[in-house]
Amino acid sequence: MISPGTKSKSQDLTPLIELVQDEMQMVEDWLGTNLIDDNPFVGELLKQIFQAGGKRLRPLIVLLSGRATGKDNEIGRLHIILAVLTELIHTASLVHDDVIDSSDLRRGKETINKKWNERVAVLMGDLLFAQASICLARLMNPPVVGIYGQVLGDLCAGEIKQMRHQFNIDADWDTYIQKSIGKTASLFSAGSHSAAILNGQDNDTVLALKSYGLNLGICFQIVDDMLDITGDFDSKNKAGGVLKPVGGDLRNGVLTAPVLYALAQGGKDSERLRKLIEERLVVEDAGNQEGLSIISRSCAIEKTAELAQKYADDACRDISILPDSPYKDGLCALTEFIMSRAKSN
Repeated sequence: MISPGTKSKSQDLTPLIELVQDEMQMVEDWLGTNLIDDNPFVGELLKQIFQAGGKRLRPLIVLLSGRATGKDNEIGRLHIILAVLTELIHTASLVHDDVIDSSDLRRGKETINKKWNERVAVLMGDLLFAQASICLARLMNPPVVGIYGQVLGDLCAGEIKQMRHQFNIDADWDTYIQKSIGKTASLFSAGSHSAAILNGQDNDTVLALKSYGLNLGICFQIVDDMLDITGDFDSKNKAGGVLKPVGGDLRNGVLTAPVLYALAQGGKDSERLRKLIEERLVVEDAGNQEGLSIISRSCAIEKTAELAQKYADDACRDISILPDSPYKDGLCALTEFIMSRAKSN
C-alpha cells in the first residue's frame, strides 16, 4: 500500500490498483457480463472491446473516492455498480469516437468499425450506453442519475463543440477548456463525487470531490493533447495512451493547448502555422509534419506541461479536506501518474 504522503512517480498504476484490488476485479468480471443480449456475436464484440485493455482509470477513481469518503474506508455493492457504469459510458464513447474519426486502431487493436463496419460499431456503442443505463437504474439514487444524465449530454456537446471549431484559428481558451470538460472531465468528476454521494457525505465533501474530478480530468485531457504532438506509437502505449496516430488532432483541425500556445507566440512560425491550419494544409502529411515541427520548436510544449501541472496541483488541493488515508493519498497519486505520461516524452 501507499503510505500517507507518498506519491507514485512511475507510470505503473499497480500500487494504486492494489488499494482496491478485490473491487477492481469485481468490476472487470462485471464488464464481461452481457446484461442485455446473450447473442454469441454480441458476446464476441464485447470481448473484443474489453479485452483490448485500458487502464480502467475511471473505475479506479470511483473506488478510491468511495474508500476515501466511506465510513471506516468501507464501500459496498453500489460503488462497484457505479464503477462499472462509469467504464461502460467511457467505452461506449470511445466506440462512437472511432466511428466519427474513422479510426482503424484502438489500443493497438482493430476497432469495431474497422473489423466489421460502422453500423455495427454505432449499435455496439448504443448497447454499452444501454448497459450503463441498467446499472444506473440499479443504484436507485436520483441525484446520481441526474449527474450521469448530465454527463451523457456533456459528452455529446463536447464532441459537437469540437467538430464546430475544426480548423477555426480563432478558437479561444474558454472553448478549449469547456470542450475538455465535456469530452473528458465531466465523467471523471461524476465518478469521484457520486462515490461520495453514495456514502452520504456532506455537501462540502461532495463538492470537493466534484472539483477534484474536474481538475484531474482537464489535466488528463491536456496531457493527452500534448502527447498528440510529442509522442510516438510506442511511447503512447507505455504512457497509457490509446495508440492513435501522433498529429491526428492537428490533422483533423482540432486546436488543442499546444496549438493555441504556438499560435499565440507570434512571429513567422506562428503565422505559418496559422496558414497551415486555415488552408487545411495540415490534412496532408507534409503540412502535418511542418505544423508539428513548428509547435515542437516553440515554447508551446513547456507551457502546456505547466498548464497540466496547475490542474494536477488544484486536484490535490481539492481533497485536502478529506481525512488522511491511503485512499486519499491514492487519489493525489493519480495526478502524478497522469503527469508522468507527459514526462515520459
